[in-house]
Amino acid sequence: MTERKLISALTEVCEELKSEKSGFCWLTHIGHWRSPTVIAVFSSELQLSTALANEWDIDFINRVNIALDSIKATADTFRFTSEEACKVKSGGNWDNHLSSLTMH
Repeated sequence: MTERKLISALTEVCEELKSEKSGFCWLTHIGHWRSPTVIAVFSSELQLSTALANEWDIDFINRVNIALDSIKATADTFRFTSEEACKVKSGGNWDNHLSSLTMH
């Protein structure tokens, strides 16, 4: 039940952010719903770099934290990657790519 609430809260944040046309594509989470690692995915490394240079991550983290607070959860960490990085570093295997992100 609470995992569903987490997914619903994160989906709402995701849809809002996608409409801003920053190159952000989707987000996911790994770990327990009470303290997930939240991962933002951009289309390309250039879009990711540009967004981070413009402090997009601050707004993202704030929005996610507000959403998580509403279900009494707290993000463990935040990670940022791109679909391009997954193809290059992990041959398109998202399970491997996401696992490598949480190992750092």
